[in-house]
Amino acid sequence: MNLLPGELVDPGNNTKVKLRNGGIALSAYRSTHADRGAKVNVGIRPEDFVETNEDHAFVGKVDITEARGEVTLLNFATKSDADPVIAKLLGIHAELGHTEVRLTADPSKVHIFMNGASLLYR
Repeated sequence: MNLLPGELVDPGNNTKVKLRNGGIALSAYRSTHADRGAKVNVGIRPEDFVETNEDHAFVGKVDITEARGEVTLLNFATKSDADPVIAKLLGIHAELGHTEVRLTADPSKVHIFMNGASLLYR
């Protein structure tokens, strides 16, 4: 699972998290006003990422593309202090090598972790 650090900025039925990388993630997790400002990690599985031209949870330059039959793995170049980010897109996407790609995920597939624990289980 990709873990992206951020801050919970808009609680409610669809929790909004401003990510340290500048993106915005929406999660179907129902948060409260007491959660506002909390430092969290957003978890998105590689297979849950989809390309977007609009609001994004992650944007990065593809370092390596790996065609795997019906899917392509995208490995993103990272800064030395950042965890690697990997996306798995349906289809063959060799054209995405060394390009900037914007990714998002359905809110029902965006996990939020606070203090090392999933908010789904508190």
